[in-house]
Amino acid sequence: MGVKKKKQTQVTLLTICHPDLETLRSLADVEGKNLASLLLRCVQLTDGVSQIHYVKQIVPLLEKANKNGMCDPTVRSCLDILAGIYLSLNLKNPLKKVLASSLNGLPEFFLSEAIQSFTSRLQEELNTTDLYSYRKVIDNLSSCMENFDLGRTSVNNLLENVLHFLRKSLIEISEENRKLAGNHIVQTQLMNDLLVGIRVSVMLVQKIPGFQRSRLKSSPTWQSMCELLSIFTKFLTDDDLLQTIQSTSGLAVILFIKTMFHPPEKIPDLISSLLLGSVDCASVPAWLLNCCGDLCCPDVSQSALLFLCQGTLTMLDWQDGRMGPSREALLLDTVHVLFTLSSQIKESTLEMFLSRILVCWTNSAIHVLESSSPSLKDSLNGNSSIVRRLLEYVYTHWEHPLDALRHQTKIIFRNILQMHQLTIEEPEKSDLAADHFILELTESLLRLEWHSKGKYTCLGCLVEYIGIEHILALAKTVPSQILEVMGDQSLVPYASDLLETMFKNHKSCLKSQAVDNTWIDKWHETWVSPLLFILCEGNLDQKSYVIDYYLPKLLNCNPDSLSYMVKILQTSADAKTGSYDSRGALGALMACLRTARAHGHLQSATDAWRDLVSSERIKQGLIHQHCQVRIDTLGLLCESNRSTEIVSTEEMQWIQFFITYNLNSQSPGVRQQICSLLKKLFCRIQESSQVLYKLEQSKSKHEPENELTRQHPSVSLEQYKNFMSSICSSLFEALFPGSSYPTRFSALTILGSVADVFPVPEGHVQTVYQLSHDIDVGRFQTLMECLTGTFEEVKILAFDLLMKLPKTVVQFQDSEKLQGLFQAALELSTSTKPYDCVTASYLLNFLIWQNALPSSLSPQLKTQRVACGDGDKSAAVVENNTLMVIKCLLENLEEEISQAENSLLQAAASFPMYGRVHCITGALQKLSLNSLQLVSEWRPVVEKLIVMSYRLSAVVSPVIQSSSPEGLIPMDTDAESASRLQTILNEIQPRDTNDYFNQAKILKECDSFDLEDLNASMPSIDASTEIKGKEGKTCDVTAQMVLVCCWRSMKEVALLLGSLCQLLPMQPVPGPSDGLLTVEQVKEIGAYFKQHLLQSRHRGAFELAYTGFVKLTEILNRCPNVSLQKLPEQWLWNVLQEIKCSDPSSKLCATRRSAGIPFYIQALLASEPKKGKMDLLKITMKELISLAGPTDDSQSTVPKVHALNILRALFRDTRLGEIIIPYIADGAKAAILGFTSPVWAVRNSSTLLFSTLITRIFGVKRGKDELSKKNRCGCSPVYRSREMAARALVPFVMTDEIPDTIRTLLAKLPNCTDQCFRQNHIHGTLLQVFHLLQAFSDSKYRMNTYFQQELADVAACTKAKLWLAKRQNPCLVTRAVYIDILCLLTSCLDKPAKGNQPVLEHLGLWEEVRRIISGSELITGFPYTFTAPGLPQYLQSLTKLAIAAMWAVATQAGEQTRDVPVSFSQLLESSFPEVRLLTLEALLERFSATASGLGEKRLLPLLRNMGGTFLTLVMKENHPECLCKILRILHCMDPSEWLPQTEHCVHLTPKEFLIWTMDIASNERSEIQSEALRLASKVIAYHMQTCEETRDLVAPTLKQWVQLVVTSCGDHLPKESRLATAEVLTSTTPFFLTHPRPILGLQDTLALWKCVLTLLQSEEQVIRDAATETVMTALSQEKTCQSTEFAFCQVDASIALDLALAVLCDLLQQWDQLGPGLPVLLGWLLGEGDDLMVCVESAHQVEEDYLFEKTEVNFWAETLIFVKYLYKHLSHLLSKSSWCPLSPERLRHLQRTAAEQCHLLSQLFRELPPAAEFLKTAEFTRLCIQEERTSACLRLLALLEGKQGDSPAAANQLTLPETETAC
Repeated sequence: MGVKKKKQTQVTLLTICHPDLETLRSLADVEGKNLASLLLRCVQLTDGVSQIHYVKQIVPLLEKANKNGMCDPTVRSCLDILAGIYLSLNLKNPLKKVLASSLNGLPEFFLSEAIQSFTSRLQEELNTTDLYSYRKVIDNLSSCMENFDLGRTSVNNLLENVLHFLRKSLIEISEENRKLAGNHIVQTQLMNDLLVGIRVSVMLVQKIPGFQRSRLKSSPTWQSMCELLSIFTKFLTDDDLLQTIQSTSGLAVILFIKTMFHPPEKIPDLISSLLLGSVDCASVPAWLLNCCGDLCCPDVSQSALLFLCQGTLTMLDWQDGRMGPSREALLLDTVHVLFTLSSQIKESTLEMFLSRILVCWTNSAIHVLESSSPSLKDSLNGNSSIVRRLLEYVYTHWEHPLDALRHQTKIIFRNILQMHQLTIEEPEKSDLAADHFILELTESLLRLEWHSKGKYTCLGCLVEYIGIEHILALAKTVPSQILEVMGDQSLVPYASDLLETMFKNHKSCLKSQAVDNTWIDKWHETWVSPLLFILCEGNLDQKSYVIDYYLPKLLNCNPDSLSYMVKILQTSADAKTGSYDSRGALGALMACLRTARAHGHLQSATDAWRDLVSSERIKQGLIHQHCQVRIDTLGLLCESNRSTEIVSTEEMQWIQFFITYNLNSQSPGVRQQICSLLKKLFCRIQESSQVLYKLEQSKSKHEPENELTRQHPSVSLEQYKNFMSSICSSLFEALFPGSSYPTRFSALTILGSVADVFPVPEGHVQTVYQLSHDIDVGRFQTLMECLTGTFEEVKILAFDLLMKLPKTVVQFQDSEKLQGLFQAALELSTSTKPYDCVTASYLLNFLIWQNALPSSLSPQLKTQRVACGDGDKSAAVVENNTLMVIKCLLENLEEEISQAENSLLQAAASFPMYGRVHCITGALQKLSLNSLQLVSEWRPVVEKLIVMSYRLSAVVSPVIQSSSPEGLIPMDTDAESASRLQTILNEIQPRDTNDYFNQAKILKECDSFDLEDLNASMPSIDASTEIKGKEGKTCDVTAQMVLVCCWRSMKEVALLLGSLCQLLPMQPVPGPSDGLLTVEQVKEIGAYFKQHLLQSRHRGAFELAYTGFVKLTEILNRCPNVSLQKLPEQWLWNVLQEIKCSDPSSKLCATRRSAGIPFYIQALLASEPKKGKMDLLKITMKELISLAGPTDDSQSTVPKVHALNILRALFRDTRLGEIIIPYIADGAKAAILGFTSPVWAVRNSSTLLFSTLITRIFGVKRGKDELSKKNRCGCSPVYRSREMAARALVPFVMTDEIPDTIRTLLAKLPNCTDQCFRQNHIHGTLLQVFHLLQAFSDSKYRMNTYFQQELADVAACTKAKLWLAKRQNPCLVTRAVYIDILCLLTSCLDKPAKGNQPVLEHLGLWEEVRRIISGSELITGFPYTFTAPGLPQYLQSLTKLAIAAMWAVATQAGEQTRDVPVSFSQLLESSFPEVRLLTLEALLERFSATASGLGEKRLLPLLRNMGGTFLTLVMKENHPECLCKILRILHCMDPSEWLPQTEHCVHLTPKEFLIWTMDIASNERSEIQSEALRLASKVIAYHMQTCEETRDLVAPTLKQWVQLVVTSCGDHLPKESRLATAEVLTSTTPFFLTHPRPILGLQDTLALWKCVLTLLQSEEQVIRDAATETVMTALSQEKTCQSTEFAFCQVDASIALDLALAVLCDLLQQWDQLGPGLPVLLGWLLGEGDDLMVCVESAHQVEEDYLFEKTEVNFWAETLIFVKYLYKHLSHLLSKSSWCPLSPERLRHLQRTAAEQCHLLSQLFRELPPAAEFLKTAEFTRLCIQEERTSACLRLLALLEGKQGDSPAAANQLTLPETETAC
């Protein structure tokens, strides 16, 4: 939206030494016109940018002086000073470049003097001896040679000195680096200095002409160069250095050899011998052997060889022929070496270097091919072995995890195409697409699966190379194929980039060939039509990605396509309105328009849309049932490519309409998008308002010429202000009592955006709106109450918004209120509910930062407020307040820890200590601890905090470190408490050898706890303890409560200590300092974390200790203190040694996943600097893989388990990134070998490690149906292992190889004549055949021509082993799998091929199937008992095959009757429920398809007249699932087909059958109840549609049906029951809800409407959507469709609630039932039926006593929204109606009820404590809600009585009263 400001370059001031300054002063002339005066004024400036201006004046001044023809001493001195200035400036300072640029224009007359000055000053620099000053000298050498003639000449003059300095500096820096091993910070700087030194050496040789004389071997220059070459060789072979240093050294080695070796024609041969390891030492110069002896031997390291190849390709001259004919041989030798290295290198960084070097090689090859010999062209054409190897490299690396490496493969592929083009003859270049290599390459790429990411980049290169038309000629459907894969997020960027390349190329091709605009039709057909199909018919992900990635690129390519798309979608929008799971054409239209506007293809807002989309369409989109349609429509209104585009009045109205119904979205993603889009809108308003202010100030008298000034600016500004005020009012109203979490989150986020976008203006800046102007006391109180919720996100948003408001808005006036809030915060900090302590933290922080602490805080602390120091006053006040609050909390915490040391039970029940610690941490995190003013006050507080943390940890650690922490309650030694815990303690005896019960493992020893003594003194009693909690109430203390208290305390201690290390400045040495932490304290904290990570058993505890420990290790690795910096390394070695030693006395936690040990090592390694060599990781991985490997030592089991678990953690850590990849192979080997261990713990850890490695290799599992990758155990005696092995085989077999593999497996199966065979082997083989066949039938090959033939061959092989499906095979399990294979084959092959008879008939397989069924137990009966192994599976498989055979016969027979092997009636009469259930499922599928119109219009003859059968079955079926299916089938059938038969078939009249159905719906389990309710409702609807006689017949049962519906929609019922109720209400709407006269009577009709309203407020989205369908059905009736503009639209449940109440009120008028109906609706408003006292007491009971029990809570429904809508429609109805008022008795009854409710509310409010909104949040909220309901009811009653004259406009908006307003 807004323009990003360019980062300003920092210009450091130019300064000179004092002697030079005095020189300038002495030389400056009086007039100030000479160079000395100019320089003096320049150095006296305080602004670097201004100094640049003066520097630019130097040369013009000297040019004037040049006219005098003399160089006076003043100029000479000034030039000397300028040289000093230049060399003193930092390399990146812009002044240095400006000075060099100016001096490049120095008059020739002054050059000799300038060169002399610069040479002299540079000589001084070169004489420096301080190692840490070398970098500055090196930087100066670099800058002198970079576009600076004076500097280059000076360096050339001092060439010998420069070489000597470089040699000296490189030697000394490398030696210093070796000495300081382990000091990462200094080492990083030194290695960087080395790298720069080598680069400067390379630059020196390349840019200084003096090296032409270097061939004189006797000169000192030659000797220096030899010494430097030796140094570079040493660096190149030193693997302890950074690889960038090695890489640059490789460049330097080749460059120096090239410079020093003579003659140059022999250089290629020399370098070839170096690369190939074939140097003839006798034929090379002695100096080369002396300098590069390590490179002349055959065993050069891989990295050195690789970097030599890089130097060869980079430093040699490939573009000209100076290297002679040997260059071609060197080129080929180099690539062969690279190919060899490619197969050897495993380290990811070296792989990255290799890919770049291969790119360099292809670039060099292209240069050489431009003037090469025919033999080289033959060696590098497309059919050569080298190109094949390059393509193989591309194919194997184009999906490499490193993005940069994948990019290199694309460049290599593109260069291959260019290389091939250079090798072919000129005539063939005219038609590249016909070239054999190119054609074959294109076809092979198109044959690849589209899930291969590299395919996209390579096809893109081919499109650029040969054009898209050639590819479309080979595969016309390529655009559709690519769009199809855009549902996979990982492929979307690749697919969209390829499509863009294609359609751009196609457009340019078509335009170049066409003579008119007809080309656009073909382009639209190729690229736009598939897009529109996806937008309307594609799946959700596919649409989203196509809209986000493909559509913008398409519109940018051809903006005129928008009108084409809109035209098509407009015509489809009415027919395809969409639903909750489909966007429809309307959604596609909004998405297209949104994208077009965001990318500037719609020039302005409202006017430009008027021709494209109507206002009605916009409003429909804003409340559409599908969330993405709503988002796209909102985006259309909010987004614009111009940040200053005026927001129109219509847009403002639509936004207000949107906010009314869309704040309560359950989807976090939708909420985030709404808030983001509205923030964009606010930015537009703010930026366009600035333009309007400027226009207003200009007072232009010209007529408006454009959209921006269409109306007077002041009018637009006033509209903006009113709109923003209205928006904020709506948002504050949304924060009403009882509003849902989504609503509060959305409203507070949007309000926060308003505060950010419209800040408090400073200076003369004008702003159109200020949020603070609309904040009054009530709204401030509303924001404060948002801190009380259970969701921390809401607290954060409310706190941040409060902090953004000016202090004048939030200032407290009431000191008593302050005291109450502070006391409430202190009380909440000890609450047993964790979210209360979060509230306390935010409340305390707010009081601190607003300087609103009570005056009583100081006496409470028994101390005086400390005086504010110097400095910023507000910061000092905040610091002082924070210090006081922390002292207060610390004092309370100290007392509570003392009590907890006596009774942990009492602490868990009354004052869990974690809340206090959480508040302390929260206060510290909000304070800038690096700039404290009260250091002397803070130091003892910090020390006390650390000590208290250790004490608290000592209290709770025995529970956390217990073998069974979930059940342990130790340390309560008083008889009353401890005597009640015997049962619990008996249940949780230690399960390992570590003695965690008797000794708390803390930093310092504490008293031991003797379990045996405790057991001896305790009788056996209950497992929970009654103890006095807060307010003296008795509550049960369970082991779980104690555990939560303990692990949360550990969590908060860990976070506090971690935060202290991260936030507090350290005190490096003893003595006075600004640091607050000493080195010893840091070491103690580290030891604390180590102990708890290595010994805690509770995951919550060690995970949080890990979080704190990570903070500590990150600080230590950046710490300048060497002893602290080396601590992580020491800790790592210690723990590795402890793991290796396997000492039985070790205190390491030996659990199945090693508890916190992996976390500990993970933290130490992940914090190691990534820019270094990662030595700790390498050594650790080596040790762990060694420990995890196979060994015969039984003592190594525990170390092996630890090693496997640690490896798993490291492979899962994303922070280690690609550094961990080289160890994957060894890790996988260790995991697989671990499967063979006899120890379960090793096998378990190996399995977990293997699973992690599979995820690391193949990526995260993306679908539920993805096959597992596990070891192959096809013949295992374990059934589950055989099944997993069969599934695991599938990914390892290529799709086109599956048929051959299946045939091979089938051939291995035994024949029926074989005497000996193993059923386990048969079963495993058959499972593999089944899963392979299933994968093949689901693959893309199903569309290929040879698919049927391949399957026919498989079927023929299957037929040869048919005995396995018959009784000859005694094993039911293998028989079942074989029958499953037959079922799969029949489903794939039961279709004619090319006009011939079906393959199955041709092979005679159907006949065999019929024989199998006829001879099976389905016909002959079962001799087996129910205990026969595999019987259920066999029955299911056999039934599926029988059903498939029946469908096949029925389809082929048509209307004629034909013999079938078994009938449906026989299957339905089976005594086995498995058979009946499968049969019913198959029948239900057919009946459902026919009823819904999705299948055949008519049933098959086989299925007709089955109503009687199902009636008979339904009466006798006792299997629940089967009964559900029968009821469902009857529901799908037309009642006229079976209802008249009830008397004949089941001896029940239709009425009696209906009653029987409703009895089932009343008494059976939920799934049967739902189906019975649906069936009963359909029967009733059938009767209502027929004659009057049948309607009267069911009339007596209607009340029972209504009661059944009402009881089926409660929130406590299963989702299926409520969903069925919603469907029933929808189907009966025309008969009962909207009938011209209420057939059921008014009370029952209103009861059904209440059900609709209840379901519309359900928490489940699917139920709300189903209830919305009921409302939409009601609105589509003839009598109601005129009442709203959304009658035939798909709307969201939020507005459906409003529409439902509107329709109901309208119907009451139509029915003339306002009199009797109004009391019922007023009762809904008042909440009649809810006993207020009972509600409050039950809520209080739940809140106090049941900490861990969850009650049914609806997080979506908002009572006051329902009240608001109902009040709005009732007041509107009453204000316009002319009906007679209620009877006085009924009116008085309602008034009396409301008055009593009001009186009770007042009493309950008075009983609440001060700050009840914080301390009694649930009761306070309930009372506020009821107060609002009562108030609304009273206002309506007053309107009825004529005492309150509300106007209709006022009545439409329900104003929520303040929470403290009395009734």
